[in-house]
Amino acid sequence: MKFNLNLDSINYIKIVYKDLSDKPHLTKAAIRFLGEREIIACAKFEGEIRINTPQEVSLSFVCDNGLYRTVTLLKYFENRDPYIYFTLKTPQGLEYQQNREYFRVKMQEDAILSFVAGEKVKRLLCKTHDISANGVRLELPENPGKIDEAGINILFDSREVKAKAKFIRFDNEDEKLKASFSFTYLKESDMDYISQRCIQKQLEYKRNALQN
Repeated sequence: MKFNLNLDSINYIKIVYKDLSDKPHLTKAAIRFLGEREIIACAKFEGEIRINTPQEVSLSFVCDNGLYRTVTLLKYFENRDPYIYFTLKTPQGLEYQQNREYFRVKMQEDAILSFVAGEKVKRLLCKTHDISANGVRLELPENPGKIDEAGINILFDSREVKAKAKFIRFDNEDEKLKASFSFTYLKESDMDYISQRCIQKQLEYKRNALQN
């Protein structure tokens, strides 16, 4: 798809770049300039950014009518504490992703599901089956019965993410009961953290597939 977006149609962009150890990172940025050759975007940034430029990056445009993805060149960046200014090559083609801003990745992490059962709050220790920044599917040790709203604590190795969620459906797969939830409340910092973990896990799967 030819590049035909304008500043009025873009809410923000997401840049996925790699640091000096080849580890991917995601940052959200606001566009300050949009031209035929260059895009200048600004993001609030805590700490020091250490990356090589120029480098190829994944670039997403989050718009009211959906998500557009592409790959482009991060030409250079400038530190203006507490902001980072990114200068990117304007892409000539975009892939429309409809409303799928977040993709789901298989990931097994410990989780605690909390919900009201009768007059009591019940908690189940379970595992995530797959996750994105807007929802999660859990592997349950037992049938919890009727669930409408729930609290979900996801216990990553370096962080605990707490979310409120709406129940979507049950399904049986590989003889395991699974429950799908859509997040109704999740801190923006936790949303970004999950997005970054999903990107890292997806790249890990790709590397393993190439080695096998």
